[in-house]
Amino acid sequence: MYILIDIGKALQAARDRIGLTQRAFAEKAGTTQARVSKIENGETDARLSTIIELGRSLDLELMLVPREHIPAVKAILSHQPPTASDKVAREMLDRLRTLIVQLKQQYPTNEQLDRIERTAKELANLRITEARASTIQRLTENLKLVQKTPALASTLDTYATALRQLRNEIAHSVSDDTLEPRPAYSLDEDDDE
Repeated sequence: MYILIDIGKALQAARDRIGLTQRAFAEKAGTTQARVSKIENGETDARLSTIIELGRSLDLELMLVPREHIPAVKAILSHQPPTASDKVAREMLDRLRTLIVQLKQQYPTNEQLDRIERTAKELANLRITEARASTIQRLTENLKLVQKTPALASTLDTYATALRQLRNEIAHSVSDDTLEPRPAYSLDEDDDE
């Protein structure tokens, strides 16, 4: 039942964004206003083809997304103009990435630097709060010490792990409060095999 309400609310929000009344939307989609109302309120279990057609009438596409990619999709869909704290975070991340380039010249075969570089690239696609930007700043300062003191190169594994943990916290915090409850059972499996 949750999914019916979610789909209905998503259709209603999209309809509201473009300023269509239920009646105008129904005409555009080739259905009735009463049917649109029931679907938007989650009162009917509409066929998949109906949902697809309603979505397309609103310039939406229905897609099946791997569950592991949902945080990234939600982050993209919730994209808002950058704030001052976003800009601070971007500056911190840019400094880190510049330092990584320098360190890779100093330690060209270090696998931990490759891990740090990959994670920094992934972080560039996420919204970073000011508090988490300060974590990136501390990590950058630690990496500067590694740059100045080659004997500390053995600590790169610790920093690679810490940066990866930060990336995971940011990525998973996008969806933690928006995950829908999963049903206790599923009717999707065939018993006729």
